[in-house]
Amino acid sequence: MTEVTPSSDQDNQMHKTLRWYDGFMLALPIATGIFISVGYTIGAIGAIPAAVICVILSVVALLQNKLFSEMAAMFPDKAGGVATFATEAWRKYFTPLGPIAAFGYWCGWSLVLSLVGLTIGSLVQAQWFPDSTWTMFSFAGVAFGFPHLVSACTIVLCTVLNVAGIKVAVRFNQVIGAAFIIVLAVLAIGPFLSGDWDSANLTSHIDGGWKTFVVWLYVTAWAIYGSELCAVFAPEYKDTSRDTSRALTSIALFMVGAYTIVPLATTGQLGEAAVNENPIAFGVASINAMSGGLSGLITAILCGALFLSMISSSADAGRALYGLAAEKMTITQLDHINRRGTPSRALWITMVVNLLILVFIGNPVAILIASNLGYILAITLAVFGFLLLRKDRPQWPRPIRLPNYWIPVAAVVGVFNATILIVGVLNPGLSHAGGIKEVLLGVALLSVGVLLFGYRKLIQDRPTGQARSAAQSDAERSSESLT
Repeated sequence: MTEVTPSSDQDNQMHKTLRWYDGFMLALPIATGIFISVGYTIGAIGAIPAAVICVILSVVALLQNKLFSEMAAMFPDKAGGVATFATEAWRKYFTPLGPIAAFGYWCGWSLVLSLVGLTIGSLVQAQWFPDSTWTMFSFAGVAFGFPHLVSACTIVLCTVLNVAGIKVAVRFNQVIGAAFIIVLAVLAIGPFLSGDWDSANLTSHIDGGWKTFVVWLYVTAWAIYGSELCAVFAPEYKDTSRDTSRALTSIALFMVGAYTIVPLATTGQLGEAAVNENPIAFGVASINAMSGGLSGLITAILCGALFLSMISSSADAGRALYGLAAEKMTITQLDHINRRGTPSRALWITMVVNLLILVFIGNPVAILIASNLGYILAITLAVFGFLLLRKDRPQWPRPIRLPNYWIPVAAVVGVFNATILIVGVLNPGLSHAGGIKEVLLGVALLSVGVLLFGYRKLIQDRPTGQARSAAQSDAERSSESLT
């Protein structure tokens, strides 16, 4: 019996139901990273270096999104986003880099669920259940308490919503996303109008020199680079080229403003000591200082926005795994779309992994260190992949074709990402919240991707035994005929 591939089975296709503003709303909750990692960054090295980090990463994210828009338009029917771009670019040179990049990308988005869930749990505990300091159990040095229980519940709920269909997630995002934009606007403008803002509250204290600065670039990168998730929905946009490009550009510009202004405004108002004491809830403290009595409402909105980021992250991670399986880079069981057009099996697996992460790690910054290894690696391979695709497939149809000066831009961005990746992985202790354990976890997750790739090639596909893939994709054959 001949196996039907996704490209030929209409029942196993993503449904084209989204417009660019849907992609924008799905990526909007990534701005909640301000309350996940930026607060810790301010406490560790000061507001001024933290603001510089946010500006640098926001600009790099904008440049990357322009590169990814060209690649997304090149492969309009392929799911997986950045992971797929890296796989297509590097397949000719070293096939295993495909699954490494894809699993790295999946790690970056998958582990975010436990990270953001813990953030929600901490906010809920601080606002409504301050006395709930009990511990259900302890394992491997991690005390599983109230924030972990809340995180587990949110992980399960966001998975259920994604399995129900992406339009359900989009509608949920639109309701809370609008309120979140208002909150961000108040945090960006309010402190300056309140009369409490003072530039003397903005200081710098980088212990460890430039390496510490680069390590925090590495730790904070996911929170800002995450706007690229708009690309993963390319097969689901009604007008793939136009909607993908508009979504990627608009969300990147929004992040530049949000990540630059909000940290400076709130820290100048509250002072670094207050932010250090409340690295997650400093936004609530800022608005409460301006108005008073609104902490409950603001906490609820922030928790809602954080939950939206979990929905988006779960959707992205699931599509990355599905895209990998569709390209025959991991086990066939993940090459599955349910009747609602979502990769349900990949979504359930992502959920289970995150529940395990809650038990084994349970620290927000430590989770970022573990997940960023694979994520920044995938982003780096995709950026360099832009250069390879320009060289290897010059005649490939490009509905979006950037001017040639973007070639050196891609080279500079790729080197930048490779630098923060290497320095961050080699010096995790400079973050004061992670170490070799988290780095080894990131390596282990990447290794699982390689093992599943080997199983697919050696067992499920019954290959000829060649080290590199003997069979070229239809895309590669078409590329060669064009060149």
